[in-house]
Amino acid sequence: MNLTSTVTKSPSPNSQSDSVVSAQPPSFIPFQVGPSLEHIPDDVLLEVVSHLPTIDDTLCSPLASFRHPEYAIPSTVLVRTPTLHALSKTSRLLRSRCLAIAWQRTEFWGINFWKRFVFDNPMGKATKNTLRVLKACPHLLPLIRTMSVILIEYQKAEIIPAFAACLATLPNLNTIRVIGSETRMQTVIKDAFRGKQFPSVRRISLPSSAHEIVRKCPNVEEVACVDEDGSKIVQSLVEGKCHQVRILKGISAPLTRLADLVPNLTHASVAKGVSPFRHLVGNILTSLHSRT
Repeated sequence: MNLTSTVTKSPSPNSQSDSVVSAQPPSFIPFQVGPSLEHIPDDVLLEVVSHLPTIDDTLCSPLASFRHPEYAIPSTVLVRTPTLHALSKTSRLLRSRCLAIAWQRTEFWGINFWKRFVFDNPMGKATKNTLRVLKACPHLLPLIRTMSVILIEYQKAEIIPAFAACLATLPNLNTIRVIGSETRMQTVIKDAFRGKQFPSVRRISLPSSAHEIVRKCPNVEEVACVDEDGSKIVQSLVEGKCHQVRILKGISAPLTRLADLVPNLTHASVAKGVSPFRHLVGNILTSLHSRT
């Protein structure tokens, strides 16, 4: 019998072994590896994740965001952060890419937060959990550039001071978005932000009830009001000596007090009070000319 071949026979009760195993090992068939995320160029990966929904100023109408932020914010924004966190756990390479992207835009959203009758608890618990993670993981703090939050009644005496303290630890924070807040929380917000400064912030969008945050951003360049006439926000800009403001949105209150404060103002979506800004037209024309 040729031992170099494999012979297979039917079982026989009179033989101890009716099959002879080949002396030659079978030829190795390499595992075929298809395309993987690791082979995708960084610019393509960034383009892919850029399509994951995020909170944007256009998603929330001023009235809806102030009265019922749980209705104004689409539930699809829940997809982005969990997806990026899942990708960051698949390999070391994707962790170095996706973890940074996930925390670059930090959003304090809770599961089912858009449902009216279960809004406060999930929202508050999600905010507390995120603040706890950031406190325990200081390596994440430099990654955050945009912070979006809804300030609610749930454990406000604990959460809002913790939120203010967290903002003060973010060296590269560029944008703050307060999607919703209640008027009765102004005192809590004022106390929580007393003594804080956020010099890196350049853009801020917030309701009038959170106006105290504005005066803590001396270098802010773009300010958007998402409810009421914005008169309290104007007051905070003056008291905070925010000389760098270039863009004002959603403010219908008179801007007379800002006439000498913001010489670089180039855009103001307001209903009245623009007359003191004789330099505004000239700044806008100069800005347009520089782009052509």
